Amino acid sequence: MKKFLVFSLMVGCLAGVFAAEAASVPEPKVQAKAFGNYNDPDTPQPLDKWTFLQIVFLPNVPNSTWNSNVYGLKTGWVASGGVGRVFGLEVSWVYSGTDTINGGQASWVAVKSRDLNGLQAAFVTALNTGSLNGLQATGPYALAGDVQGAQFAFISQAKNFIGIQGGLALALSKGFTGFQAGAVSIADGPFTGVQCGFVNKAGEDGGALQLGLLNMTNGKGVQFGAINYNKDAWIPVFPILNFSF
Repeated sequence: MKKFLVFSLMVGCLAGVFAAEAASVPEPKVQAKAFGNYNDPDTPQPLDKWTFLQIVFLPNVPNSTWNSNVYGLKTGWVASGGVGRVFGLEVSWVYSGTDTINGGQASWVAVKSRDLNGLQAAFVTALNTGSLNGLQATGPYALAGDVQGAQFAFISQAKNFIGIQGGLALALSKGFTGFQAGAVSIADGPFTGVQCGFVNKAGEDGGALQLGLLNMTNGKGVQFGAINYNKDAWIPVFPILNFSF
């Protein structure tokens, strides 16, 4: 009888231990996903959800305009913006700043986009952080990522550029193919095309035609100016004309 009681007690203890261990394991939690990212303010809404006309008072006011799609007109009174898309025109009194524009983006003061296909214009500053295919024009300062098209401002700055870049004071880019003009024109990377300014500087590779007072290049090309520097030329520094092929 005593043996039976001892055996029963041991079995009961082991069962209690296993039961406690099983109870200590939490059940996995299942989180519901928002269909189509409708509830994620940092994700543009699906393309099949859109509006024709959108009036914005300030960026994210009303908040339904922040990640929306507009096929038509998005207008800011006084400013608009967001991570969504505009297929048409975004125009505001002070600031237009929607990420993706396919059409036109304009404001009296400033505009900002991430990827733009079309026209971007403002009186004070125009900014693009991704890619721009089209025309960017403003007053004091224009900044763009990779450009295929044209850029005009008092100071124009871009990454890789294909097209025409004009900066009344400064035109600055990395790799460049096309025509670059400014009081100071600088292409830090490979340059292929024509560079015109009081001071011109082009990187290696490609081939440059430089027209200015002071011309500098580390690659092939022809230079016309008061002082011409080409490290690959037969005479690296020479007035009036210098070249390297």
